[in-house]
Amino acid sequence: MRRMMASLMIAAVLAGCVAPGEGASDRTRVMNGALTLAAPRGFCVDPKARREGAEGSFVLWGNCAAIAGDPEAPKPPYRAMLSATVGPASDTPLAAAFDGFESFFRSGAGRAALARSGRAEDVQVLKVQRSGGMLLLKIADRSAATAAPVTRSYWRAITGVKGHVTALSVLPLAGSTMRDADQIALLQGFEAAIRAAN
Repeated sequence: MRRMMASLMIAAVLAGCVAPGEGASDRTRVMNGALTLAAPRGFCVDPKARREGAEGSFVLWGNCAAIAGDPEAPKPPYRAMLSATVGPASDTPLAAAFDGFESFFRSGAGRAALARSGRAEDVQVLKVQRSGGMLLLKIADRSAATAAPVTRSYWRAITGVKGHVTALSVLPLAGSTMRDADQIALLQGFEAAIRAAN
Protein backbone atom coordinates (compact mmCIF):
# COMPACT_ATOMS: atom_id res chain seq x y z
CA MET A 1 0.00 0.00 0.00
CA ARG A 2 2.75 2.47 0.96
CA ARG A 3 4.68 1.81 -2.28
CA MET A 4 1.51 2.22 -4.34
CA MET A 5 0.64 5.55 -2.71
CA ALA A 6 4.22 6.84 -2.90
CA SER A 7 4.32 6.03 -6.61
CA LEU A 8 0.99 7.75 -7.15
CA MET A 9 2.21 10.97 -5.50
CA ILE A 10 5.64 11.19 -7.15
CA ALA A 11 4.46 13.49 -9.94
CA ALA A 12 1.62 15.19 -8.10
CA VAL A 13 3.31 18.55 -7.47
CA LEU A 14 2.35 21.22 -9.98
CA ALA A 15 5.22 21.43 -12.42
CA GLY A 16 4.51 24.49 -14.56
CA CYS A 17 2.19 27.37 -15.33
CA VAL A 18 -0.40 27.31 -18.08
CA ALA A 19 1.10 29.26 -20.97
CA PRO A 20 -0.11 30.18 -24.45
CA GLY A 21 1.06 27.96 -27.26
CA GLU A 22 0.08 26.54 -30.62
CA GLY A 23 -2.80 24.08 -30.67
CA ALA A 24 -4.51 22.52 -27.72
CA SER A 25 -6.10 19.17 -26.94
CA ASP A 26 -8.36 17.93 -24.19
CA ARG A 27 -6.69 14.50 -24.16
CA THR A 28 -3.36 12.70 -24.14
CA ARG A 29 -2.08 9.13 -23.94
CA VAL A 30 0.04 8.00 -20.96
CA MET A 31 1.65 4.87 -19.54
CA ASN A 32 3.24 4.01 -22.90
CA GLY A 33 -0.07 4.46 -24.66
CA ALA A 34 -2.01 2.13 -22.37
CA LEU A 35 -4.35 4.87 -21.11
CA THR A 36 -5.97 7.99 -22.50
CA LEU A 37 -6.59 10.88 -20.13
CA ALA A 38 -9.27 13.36 -21.15
CA ALA A 39 -10.94 16.38 -19.55
CA PRO A 40 -14.34 18.08 -19.80
CA ARG A 41 -14.95 20.77 -22.44
CA GLY A 42 -12.92 23.94 -22.04
CA PHE A 43 -9.92 22.23 -20.37
CA CYS A 44 -6.82 21.43 -22.45
CA VAL A 45 -3.54 19.71 -21.67
CA ASP A 46 -0.67 21.98 -20.63
CA PRO A 47 2.22 20.26 -22.49
CA LYS A 48 4.85 22.05 -20.40
CA ALA A 49 3.53 20.55 -17.15
CA ARG A 50 3.28 16.94 -18.28
CA ARG A 51 5.56 14.41 -16.58
CA GLU A 52 6.03 10.74 -17.50
CA GLY A 53 8.17 8.20 -15.63
CA ALA A 54 8.48 4.56 -14.77
CA GLU A 55 6.43 5.02 -11.59
CA GLY A 56 3.60 7.07 -13.07
CA SER A 57 2.33 9.93 -15.18
CA PHE A 58 1.20 13.47 -14.34
CA VAL A 59 -0.92 15.69 -16.60
CA LEU A 60 -2.23 19.21 -15.97
CA TRP A 61 -5.16 20.86 -17.81
CA GLY A 62 -5.94 24.55 -18.02
CA ASN A 63 -8.07 26.98 -20.00
CA CYS A 64 -8.04 25.93 -23.69
CA ALA A 65 -8.13 29.54 -24.88
CA ALA A 66 -5.03 30.39 -22.82
CA ILE A 67 -3.11 27.28 -23.84
CA ALA A 68 -3.95 27.64 -27.53
CA GLY A 69 -3.42 31.39 -27.49
CA ASP A 70 -6.83 31.68 -29.15
CA PRO A 71 -9.59 33.71 -27.45
CA GLU A 72 -12.17 31.88 -29.58
CA ALA A 73 -11.17 28.45 -28.23
CA PRO A 74 -13.46 26.81 -25.65
CA LYS A 75 -13.17 28.06 -22.07
CA PRO A 76 -13.99 26.05 -18.93
CA PRO A 77 -16.98 27.06 -16.82
CA TYR A 78 -14.74 27.66 -13.78
CA ARG A 79 -11.45 29.44 -13.09
CA ALA A 80 -9.64 26.24 -12.22
CA MET A 81 -7.10 23.73 -13.41
CA LEU A 82 -7.40 19.95 -13.40
CA SER A 83 -4.68 17.40 -12.75
CA ALA A 84 -4.39 13.64 -13.07
CA THR A 85 -1.71 11.43 -11.60
CA VAL A 86 -1.66 7.80 -12.77
CA GLY A 87 0.24 5.22 -10.76
CA PRO A 88 1.41 1.73 -11.75
CA ALA A 89 -1.11 -1.06 -12.27
CA SER A 90 -2.36 -2.74 -9.11
CA ASP A 91 -3.78 -6.22 -8.56
CA THR A 92 -5.82 -5.00 -5.57
CA PRO A 93 -9.44 -4.06 -6.37
CA LEU A 94 -9.70 -0.34 -5.75
CA ALA A 95 -12.89 -0.41 -3.68
CA ALA A 96 -11.27 -2.92 -1.33
CA ALA A 97 -8.35 -0.52 -0.82
CA PHE A 98 -10.41 2.60 0.02
CA ASP A 99 -10.16 2.12 3.79
CA GLY A 100 -6.39 1.80 3.46
CA PHE A 101 -6.20 4.91 1.28
CA GLU A 102 -8.19 6.95 3.78
CA SER A 103 -5.99 5.82 6.66
CA PHE A 104 -2.87 6.59 4.65
CA PHE A 105 -3.94 10.12 3.72
CA ARG A 106 -4.83 10.91 7.33
CA SER A 107 -1.39 9.73 8.48
CA GLY A 108 1.71 11.91 8.61
CA ALA A 109 3.23 10.17 5.60
CA GLY A 110 0.03 10.58 3.61
CA ARG A 111 -0.36 14.26 4.45
CA ALA A 112 3.29 14.84 3.54
CA ALA A 113 2.64 13.17 0.17
CA LEU A 114 -0.32 15.51 -0.42
CA ALA A 115 1.55 18.69 0.59
CA ARG A 116 3.23 20.80 -2.07
CA SER A 117 5.93 21.47 0.53
CA GLY A 118 6.29 17.81 1.42
CA ARG A 119 5.59 18.66 5.09
CA ALA A 120 2.73 16.85 6.82
CA GLU A 121 2.00 19.82 9.08
CA ASP A 122 1.04 21.93 6.04
CA VAL A 123 -1.90 19.70 5.10
CA GLN A 124 -5.23 18.95 6.74
CA VAL A 125 -7.73 16.45 5.38
CA LEU A 126 -11.03 18.27 5.92
CA LYS A 127 -13.53 15.75 4.55
CA VAL A 128 -13.59 12.24 3.16
CA GLN A 129 -16.53 10.74 1.29
CA ARG A 130 -17.26 8.13 -1.35
CA SER A 131 -19.11 8.63 -4.60
CA GLY A 132 -19.56 5.68 -6.92
CA GLY A 133 -16.11 4.31 -7.64
CA MET A 134 -14.27 7.31 -6.21
CA LEU A 135 -12.85 8.20 -2.81
CA LEU A 136 -13.18 11.99 -2.45
CA LEU A 137 -10.89 14.07 -0.23
CA LYS A 138 -11.22 17.75 0.61
CA ILE A 139 -7.73 19.01 1.37
CA ALA A 140 -6.37 22.24 2.83
CA ASP A 141 -2.73 22.86 1.91
CA ARG A 142 -0.97 25.81 3.56
CA SER A 143 2.24 25.40 1.56
CA ALA A 144 2.99 27.99 -1.08
CA ALA A 145 1.97 27.18 -4.63
CA THR A 146 4.98 26.05 -6.66
CA ALA A 147 3.64 27.30 -9.98
CA ALA A 148 0.22 28.68 -10.84
CA PRO A 149 -1.49 30.40 -7.88
CA VAL A 150 -4.24 28.09 -6.62
CA THR A 151 -6.49 28.16 -3.57
CA ARG A 152 -5.38 26.40 -0.42
CA SER A 153 -8.49 24.22 -0.30
CA TYR A 154 -9.36 21.80 -3.09
CA TRP A 155 -10.92 18.38 -3.81
CA ARG A 156 -9.11 15.27 -4.96
CA ALA A 157 -10.60 11.96 -6.11
CA ILE A 158 -8.92 8.56 -5.96
CA THR A 159 -10.24 6.15 -8.56
CA GLY A 160 -9.14 3.29 -10.78
CA VAL A 161 -8.68 3.39 -14.55
CA LYS A 162 -7.95 0.10 -16.31
CA GLY A 163 -6.30 -1.25 -13.16
CA HIS A 164 -4.21 1.87 -12.48
CA VAL A 165 -4.77 3.84 -9.27
CA THR A 166 -5.46 7.39 -10.41
CA ALA A 167 -5.70 10.68 -8.50
CA LEU A 168 -7.80 13.46 -10.04
CA SER A 169 -7.79 17.00 -8.65
CA VAL A 170 -9.74 20.22 -9.16
CA LEU A 171 -7.45 23.18 -8.43
CA PRO A 172 -9.41 26.46 -8.24
CA LEU A 173 -7.27 29.47 -9.11
CA ALA A 174 -6.49 31.92 -6.32
CA GLY A 175 -9.17 34.55 -5.97
CA SER A 176 -11.89 32.36 -7.46
CA THR A 177 -14.83 30.95 -5.55
CA MET A 178 -15.89 27.41 -6.32
CA ARG A 179 -18.41 25.57 -4.17
CA ASP A 180 -17.68 22.07 -2.91
CA ALA A 181 -20.63 20.72 -4.90
CA ASP A 182 -19.26 22.28 -8.10
CA GLN A 183 -15.79 20.82 -7.52
CA ILE A 184 -17.25 17.36 -6.88
CA ALA A 185 -19.45 17.60 -9.99
CA LEU A 186 -16.40 18.63 -12.03
CA LEU A 187 -14.43 15.67 -10.68
CA GLN A 188 -17.30 13.37 -11.64
CA GLY A 189 -17.32 14.85 -15.15
CA PHE A 190 -13.52 14.50 -15.31
CA GLU A 191 -13.70 10.82 -14.40
CA ALA A 192 -16.53 10.27 -16.90
CA ALA A 193 -14.46 11.88 -19.68
CA ILE A 194 -11.53 9.58 -18.90
CA ARG A 195 -13.72 6.48 -18.82
CA ALA A 196 -15.34 7.44 -22.13
CA ALA A 197 -11.89 7.92 -23.68
CA ASN A 198 -10.87 4.40 -22.62
